[in-house]
Amino acid sequence: VIECEVSFLMSQYEFSLQQEVLMEKGASVLGDLFRYQQKNKNSDSAQSISVLYSLIWSAKQDILVAKSESDLDRIEGQFTLADQFLNEIKVGANA
Repeated sequence: VIECEVSFLMSQYEFSLQQEVLMEKGASVLGDLFRYQQKNKNSDSAQSISVLYSLIWSAKQDILVAKSESDLDRIEGQFTLADQFLNEIKVGANA
């Protein structure tokens, strides 16, 4: 019984750590989007960046209400996709 409780506490602790890491990743993505948006207010991608910023903001808020690792995996995927999208826009703008 004690072993089961320790295992449960560890998995809750690990889940909380994963949430914390995702909060930081989300903040980083939002910061990158904000800086890009400020530099490129009048570009063709401005509307896309605004929409993406809103989606990532919402996903970041979902971290704290996530109930499972699959929820966190989905959110992390959204952050990764946003990061890749922004990098592609930056590359395209420099071409």
